[in-house]
Amino acid sequence: MEVDGKSVVAGPTNVIFLSTILGRDGSTSVHKCDWKCQNEHVCANMYCCKLTGLTHICDKNCDQRILYDNHSSLCRASGKIFPLTPAEEQAVRGVRRKLESENSSADSCSSKRRRDAQFHPSPFERSFSTVSLICSKVGDGMDTS
Repeated sequence: MEVDGKSVVAGPTNVIFLSTILGRDGSTSVHKCDWKCQNEHVCANMYCCKLTGLTHICDKNCDQRILYDNHSSLCRASGKIFPLTPAEEQAVRGVRRKLESENSSADSCSSKRRRDAQFHPSPFERSFSTVSLICSKVGDGMDTS
């Protein structure tokens, strides 16, 4: 989709839209505002994207909200911050778990080393296990005077 010769389709980013997580996007592709869009406040909670000319109503049904932190979301059109509902928090936890599992599988060397360390200790670890305690009778070699 192009508007005034500019592409409106966003490239791959690491931004997580709440509407996508919750399945509220629908079957048609809807413009998602990004850092290139300039949104103008029209009145009350209505905003207009200057790039596409589309209007946006910023309320609890906002489809422009992205994950801001663990407990809130940010509307990219208005800049308003909303607290996450319990359903949204649950969905976000599931996505985070999935992302963490994908990232941990990519970094499998570190977790593998921790697992194998008990069976194959490094030379540094072996140097501590080979030292044995020196036991002698009490008072042996001690000056008691």
